[in-house]
Amino acid sequence: MNIIKYIITFFLFLSTLIYAAERPDVFLKESVKEVSQFISENKEELENDKKFLQIKVDELITPKLDILLMSKIVLGKKNWLSMNDYQRKKFVLAFRGLMVRTYMKSLTAFDGEKIAFLPYFKGKRTGLAKVQSTYLLPEGEISVNYNLKLNKTDQWKVYDITIDGISLVKNYRADFRNHIDQNGINSLISSLEEKN
Repeated sequence: MNIIKYIITFFLFLSTLIYAAERPDVFLKESVKEVSQFISENKEELENDKKFLQIKVDELITPKLDILLMSKIVLGKKNWLSMNDYQRKKFVLAFRGLMVRTYMKSLTAFDGEKIAFLPYFKGKRTGLAKVQSTYLLPEGEISVNYNLKLNKTDQWKVYDITIDGISLVKNYRADFRNHIDQNGINSLISSLEEKN
């Protein structure tokens, strides 16, 4: 009888862990709401003060991204494993800077567009999910899909964004692979650092 009690307790504990995290679509809706509100309240300063924009993107956007996982994906397993710890740290930091610059451009371009989120799909492995959304722009609709991973602290983090069928990480991966093949990994790190 005691063993049944322990099994039931285990499953109750497990189900609590599974539902402890927000659903990934709720996480994204709340994130977009937070960013949209911030933009509408600070539009002029964001457009005129590049340093303020950079700081705010780093505060608001990058914590919602899994920069380490994105770094591993864009480099590919072979390149990631060929690097030493120092190179990896430098690359992750440089790639984070690239993400900040990427979102700085999109943040100033955002003009209160409506976004419709669809229910999320569970990934093939536990802790992965995909959320589809549609940005409703005056010139038409744009499909934006987010791939997310649940981290060790039970938080969803975005590790890829696909805009109208084009994956952000796959796009960077192709560019980075070409650069590494021609000039090496240290050259890629330096070129990213120079742009930061």
